Amino acid sequence: MSTDAAKNSLSGTARLAVAVPVAVASFFYTNILEYSLPLYFDALQVPNDMWSNLVKYKLAAWIIGSALAGLLSRRYGERLVWSASMLGKVVVLLGLIYYPTPLAIILLSIWQGFTGALMWIAGVSFIQMVPDSRKGLSNGLVMVSIGVGAVFGALIGRATIYADELKPLLLQGDLAGIGSRLFNFTTLTSTPMKSDFLMIFWLLMVTSVCSAIAIALWGQRPGRFQREEPADWRRTFQDVGQLVSNPTFWALAIPLALLGGPVFQASNQFLPYRAEDLGLKHGSQDQGWIWLQLLKTIMWIPAGAAVGLLAGRRAPGLAAVVILGSFSLAAMGIGLSSVVWQIFICVGWFEFTRQFMRWSHAGYMAEHMPDNLRSTAIGCTIMFSGLGSTIYAWVAPALWNPNDAEFLSLKPVIFAAVLGLIGTVGLFIFDRIRPIR
Repeated sequence: MSTDAAKNSLSGTARLAVAVPVAVASFFYTNILEYSLPLYFDALQVPNDMWSNLVKYKLAAWIIGSALAGLLSRRYGERLVWSASMLGKVVVLLGLIYYPTPLAIILLSIWQGFTGALMWIAGVSFIQMVPDSRKGLSNGLVMVSIGVGAVFGALIGRATIYADELKPLLLQGDLAGIGSRLFNFTTLTSTPMKSDFLMIFWLLMVTSVCSAIAIALWGQRPGRFQREEPADWRRTFQDVGQLVSNPTFWALAIPLALLGGPVFQASNQFLPYRAEDLGLKHGSQDQGWIWLQLLKTIMWIPAGAAVGLLAGRRAPGLAAVVILGSFSLAAMGIGLSSVVWQIFICVGWFEFTRQFMRWSHAGYMAEHMPDNLRSTAIGCTIMFSGLGSTIYAWVAPALWNPNDAEFLSLKPVIFAAVLGLIGTVGLFIFDRIRPIR
């Protein structure tokens, strides 16, 4: 390939050397909060259903945030939307530090969901902006980065929360003792207070601002990706009309997103309660919760590498059937687990498949759509996932309220798994009648 041709092939493409570290930081932010907030809320002594309510409101914002993210990414570019979403996260952190009241937490969860939708959709659409030969690499790296950021998030979060108990061991040079407590081989005895969580929020604020600056200034090569015409609002809404008339979009979006969304949500919303039922946490005390969080995030690393092997190959519809079916069966296992080893096996299986589900909403969907519909299709797909998740998030606690003395956390998880299996069957039937290629 000539020098000019090589330059043209890279024009407007994503710089993976910048995008991948920013993705690590993005998911470091997400997962350190996922680990620490259930403990933080217990330290604040807010109502027991606060975590469940936070997730509900956060997801409600994904509905409009996802659709808007796709439109804004098409209109202004994924790079700028990704950067702006990272800056927007600072509001959440300031609120958690200075105004952690139940009402403020609900408002912050809505903003967290909205900015999270912008961050995720702009980010996964952005990493599709590479030559076809590098799509497997780019998708794989970003999915692996989710796991890397998440693993460090849980460990750093635990070390920061229990800093007062670990500091004497550090001064004594007892690194083995620190490691034993970080990985819960030795039980930590202190009960975290509100002040123990504040350093986490300041750390996340710094990483969010630095990541926003990096992706805005250096995340993309000069030029126009694949010679795409600059979009205006007229062209952007024309894309929406084209997408709505595409049957393949609906065949994938309904089962994978609308019915698959509740399967995601079952773990997001009720896994802390499942862990409590099986003795892995008790109030703000971590009695093994760290191990479940580490297992979740560690599984994202090999799964991300596996996604890289499938991405860029325009996988057939049967691949989506297998992904959704495996995801739903794993959720069923989480709900039916009655002892600790069972939930660890099922969570590992679930989280491995979760990476493929994330990719199915982004890279897989984009591969089956025209190039000009990339960000719009991803945004609308994740909008349907947010819609399905939000409906479930509001209905499930109404049917199975965590504040009830007889609350059984297995029921809402099994209910979500059944919805996913219904979607699996429907997608399989459609693919047999009209093969997705």
